[in-house]
Amino acid sequence: MDPEFEKTYRDHYPKLFRIAAKMLQDPEGAKDVVQDVFTTYYFAMNNEKVIRDTKNWLVRSTINKGIDYKRKAARTVTMEKPMCETGEQTLDEASDILNAIAHLNEKEQTLVVLYSEGYSYKEIAEMTGRNLPSIGKTLSRIMDKIKKHLL
Repeated sequence: MDPEFEKTYRDHYPKLFRIAAKMLQDPEGAKDVVQDVFTTYYFAMNNEKVIRDTKNWLVRSTINKGIDYKRKAARTVTMEKPMCETGEQTLDEASDILNAIAHLNEKEQTLVVLYSEGYSYKEIAEMTGRNLPSIGKTLSRIMDKIKKHLL
């Protein structure tokens, strides 16, 4: 196996998995999505495709493949209530928050997931192709939507 690919896989798999798991609320689906991302990345490397920013390419691919996965799943399976581990929140509180996020549109969900993963506004803008000045304001509006849904 290519040592560069292995290093990229080790360095980025945990964060990509967390992003996919938050998007999908399904650990098995998240594994499938991230595996698909790395398969695509591997073939892109072998076909000498130029990828200027590997991290951003991988995150964007994870988001896009996660959205595709959710669309396919929505057509074939009824979504069940998510289960997750939390720190100080109760399972019901975490479930309520995930439910509020699920009511956002895909672009809003993407911003919330990336922000929750600790990406800066600049990184989020680069990964999503949005204007940097709009990220903060958009996230603020999204958080207001989530708060209203929780009340």
